[in-house]
Formats: sequence, C-alpha cells, structure tokens
Amino acid sequence: MTMRRLLIALVMCSAPGAAQNPSPGLTTIYTFTGGMDGSGPGPLTIGAGGVLYGTTASGGANGYGTIFSLSPPAAPGGSWAYALLYSFQVDSDGVDAGTHLAIGSGGALYGTTADCSADCVAIVYSLISPSSPGGQWTFAVIGSSATEISSVSISPGGALYGVASSDYTGAAFALLPPAALGGSWTAETVKRGTGFTPPVGLAIGAGLALYGVNPGDGALLANVFELTPPATPGSGWTETVLCQFEGPIHGPTQLAIGGSGVLYGTVSSNGGVVYSLTPPASPGGAWTQATLLEFPSSPTLSEGVVPGPVTVGENGTVYGTTQNGGDSYDGTAYALKPPTSPGGAWEEIHLHTFTGSDGKYPTRLAIGAGGVLYGATIAGGYQRGPCGSNGCGTVFALAE
Repeated sequence: MTMRRLLIALVMCSAPGAAQNPSPGLTTIYTFTGGMDGSGPGPLTIGAGGVLYGTTASGGANGYGTIFSLSPPAAPGGSWAYALLYSFQVDSDGVDAGTHLAIGSGGALYGTTADCSADCVAIVYSLISPSSPGGQWTFAVIGSSATEISSVSISPGGALYGVASSDYTGAAFALLPPAALGGSWTAETVKRGTGFTPPVGLAIGAGLALYGVNPGDGALLANVFELTPPATPGSGWTETVLCQFEGPIHGPTQLAIGGSGVLYGTVSSNGGVVYSLTPPASPGGAWTQATLLEFPSSPTLSEGVVPGPVTVGENGTVYGTTQNGGDSYDGTAYALKPPTSPGGAWEEIHLHTFTGSDGKYPTRLAIGAGGVLYGATIAGGYQRGPCGSNGCGTVFALAE
C-alpha cells in the first residue's frame, strides 16, 4: 500500500460571520448477473449479524431494480448467501432504486425511489421483514414529494429525515412514524429553501441536530448548514450556516459525523476534495474548516478523482472511494489516518485500485465487525450477459 503525507490547509470555504475478517486486500463476495438479482448496486447498509442490505438500479423480476441481502457464511471461507427481498414494479412503487437504505426497529428497511407510472414522483418506502423465516417482506409507500428525494436517515426515535427538491427549490423534511400499528406516517417540513438540486442527504448528530450541504444555485452560494430542533413544541427549527463555499462546487456528498462532532464531506470540483468542519470550543464560535485531501484534476496511476461520501471509523480514520481514476480509470479506495499530534499531517493510505474485473465505480464504504470495509461497485465484475463487457456490479470486502 502506498502512503503520502498531507498538510492540513484551509478548505475552499469561509465561515460566515461569527464478520469474519478476510485476508488483507479486496475480496469479491458477490457478482451481479443482471437477471433476477439485479444490476447496478448502490451503497450498502450493515444490519444485525453482519447482514448486508442494498438496492440495485435495474434488474429483478420487472427490470426496475431490487432490494437484496447478503448473509455472511456460517463458516470461514464459505460463500455469502444472496437473497432477493423485493423487485420494484414500475407502475406501482418506483423505478431506478440504487439508493442507500436506513435500518430501523425490528430490521425494517427504508429507502427512496421514484414512481414514474404517470409523472415521476419521488417516494419514500418501507420494507418490513416477515414475521417468520422464509416469509415475504412487505413493501409500502410511506411518503412522496417533489421530483427528487435524497436517501433518508433515521433518528433514534424512528423518524426519517431527508431533502426533497424540484425546480431549484426544496425542503428538508421529516417523516414521523405512526402512533399505532398500521397507522400513517406524518410528513413535516423542517426547512424550505432554494438550491437543493441535487438533493444531498442529511446526517443526524447529537440532540437531533441535522447537518447537510446545500449545493446552491446562481444566486445562492453553496454552504454547509445545521438545523436544530425547536426549543418548544410548535416553534420552528433553527438554521445556522457553518461554512460557505467560495466558488461553485460540483458533486457535494452527504456528511459523515466523527468523534467530537466533527463533520467530514467531499466535493468533486477540480478533481475533488475531502474536507472537515470542527465545532467550536465554546457555543456560538466559528467552526474550523480544513482540507484533508485534494485529488489531482487529472488522475494518476494510483490517484482517483470524483470522491464519493466518506465513512468514519472508531479510531478517527476516514475511509472513502473515488468513482474514477486509478490504473484502469475504474475507481479507487483509500483511507485517511488522523495526525498523531494536533496540527500534524493526515496520512493517505491507498487501499485498492479497481480494475474492472473486480468492479468499476465503487460506492460509499460501510464498516463491519473487526474494521472490515464493505462496499459495492456500480458496474464491473461479470463480463457477459445483459450488462455486456461493462459488467453488472459487485459487492466486496476490503481489509487493511
């Protein structure tokens, strides 16, 4: 693994006024065929017992995407068990899945897609596990709005939060669970605004604070914001802009929250940047912005470009992938180790370069037991069948 040192610098934004461990390296644990199992998998979510859950953008019984699980082997060295949990139906529940799932009480899965049986409407859905092993999972639409909805995040109380957008306007919203079994979810608007295209998902911090990125538009500068819940019932949420970007940005991703409430995110402008925002030592102070890694505008043999969302480990290590770059221009995986002393250098560790046969265009990484990283690639792997030479995607485990 190659390493290089990175000096901490100010990020390109300014604060507004005051399972069983695999061998080191990458192991492909499933390769999609483009048939009933789907193709084009999105980011993974890890559930109880190390089971991986995900969605695909196409394939399945109707060709409009799937929800699937992969259960770890019973014995070391065994095969992971794939299960098709649901196939989307274009005229009733949505198309083009492939978004990140949230896991709630009892293993319920929550995600977003679009119903395009008439005009396309973005929806939020639930998928409830069967009451007995081998039974059928139950799909239900629990909310709909606008033309685009980010992936949803779930709070400790079971409420779902996300961002919806349409025609350069949008809103951060909440979906509150029903008070009684079989009841309806209640939609609430947390914040209305402009520039929410494309919608970027929200991260949930301490005290139910919501953190997000507003990509901005021609009149509104892109920014990172915090939404805090009302102090008294019935009053509004409070918005605080933590950082304003100094110029146009492309490809902002959902934030990750690390120790001490530090926020981590990426943008893909000019090759891409990984940045952090550290909360003030005392309430009301300015957040501190830093660039942790800057990708070259043109990829090298080992460097990637177009970074995706990052994930933070317990030891403060930041893990991420790039959609492109590397030897075959199929993407990379990397780690950023925090400095050993305050103000020191972050250390980039190159974990893997994808070659096509082991996947193309990796998605966000998830951290499992023992620090093993799990992820999916949108394409690559299987080199024949309905996906052609591009491949239908893979699921992989990556150990340092």
